[in-house]
This record gives sequence, C-alpha cells and structure tokens, in this order.
Amino acid sequence: MAYQSQDIIRRSATNGFTPPPQARDHQREVAKLIDVTTCIGCKGCQVACSEWNDIRDEVGHNIGVYDNPTDLTAKSWTVMRFSEVEENGKLAWLIRKDGCMHCADPGCLKACPSAGAIIQYANGIVDFQSEQCIGCGYCIAGCPFNVPRLNKEDNRAYKCTLCVDRVSVGQEPACVKTCPTGAIHFGSKSDMLTLAGGTRGGAEVARVLRRLASTTRKAWAAPT
Repeated sequence: MAYQSQDIIRRSATNGFTPPPQARDHQREVAKLIDVTTCIGCKGCQVACSEWNDIRDEVGHNIGVYDNPTDLTAKSWTVMRFSEVEENGKLAWLIRKDGCMHCADPGCLKACPSAGAIIQYANGIVDFQSEQCIGCGYCIAGCPFNVPRLNKEDNRAYKCTLCVDRVSVGQEPACVKTCPTGAIHFGSKSDMLTLAGGTRGGAEVARVLRRLASTTRKAWAAPT
C-alpha cells in the first residue's frame, strides 16, 4: 500500500494520536456521489469490488428478489438493494448501492478495543487492518449503518475500503471505474458538493448533501 503511517490521522484504541501537520495538509478529503437516476442496477460495481479485492462469496439461491446476495457479508463489501414500489399503478424499483459510508467520525473506530485495527487516513477513508482484528464484533455494534461483517473462517471483520490501495496511487475506486453509465462519481469532497449543486432540487439537494458530507463520504443524488 502506498500510504504510510504519517498519512493516518486516527487509530482505534489509541488515545491522543496526532499526525504531523504536513500529513494533514497535503491530503484532500475525498467523497463518492451516486446518481440514482442514471444507475441501471447492473451490479457491475458489485462484480468490480469482488474482482479487485479478490473476494468470492458463496453462491446464493433465488428467493424471488433481484438482490443477490441479499445482504452485505464478509466477502461481499458492496451490494445493490432493490425496493419494489408502486408508482402511477405500475411497478418501479428504487435502487441503492449499499456499503461503508466512511464516516467523518467513525463509530466503528471509536468502538473498537483493538489498537490499530481500524484506521482513518488524512483523506477521510476508514480502513480495517485485519491482522489487528480480535473478532469482538464491537465495530458492528458501533456502526450506525450496520455495515461491517465478521468472517466465520478467520473471525475477523471486513468492509469496503473505498479501494484505498487504488486511491493512494491516484486511481479511482474499482466500482467507479467500472460503472457503465457513469452513475458513480468520485473526487474531492468539495468537487462532489459542486456536482450535487447541479442536481434536481439544486440548492436544497446541495444543502442536504453538505450536511451529509459532514458525517459520511458517500451520498446519493438525482441530477436533472
């Protein structure tokens, strides 16, 4: 991984950790914005996540829904969720890409009792260091979005890393790169807020996303 220890601003179960000023200054905060009106639910992002991170989930079974898998797992860090709704007498799908929100103040990091098992980089990405994980599950309890999952094989927690290994060398996350409709946007938090300003509802959407951006690094919007 290209990131070094000086790029880390927070570690779990470590009090008073303060990085040198230069480590904070050169890292821009990043964020991801998802255009739900452009998303076609192809699950390309799911496949890209699995391929890049070399994770293979168990083969599931068709249970009458398009969701597959039906939930996040230790080997499925991104899942597409489909909600069936009735609109003007017709069936419609509400599609949402689910995964880690990379919170500005991560509940998982604050709950973790193992030193350095969860870290936050200067650009805001929250990453799990599996070799330090003790399998207590506190990160799951501390996450307001119910994202981390324990792997039954090694009793360690896993989640989306926002492809920190790619971002650290100037590349975009695998899900962003593979999206065929360009529905997933990635860049600096300020750029994503500017992009959100051009969405349907304009100023109101931007206001809501500014509030959301103060707590997470992933948001959804519906451009005009």
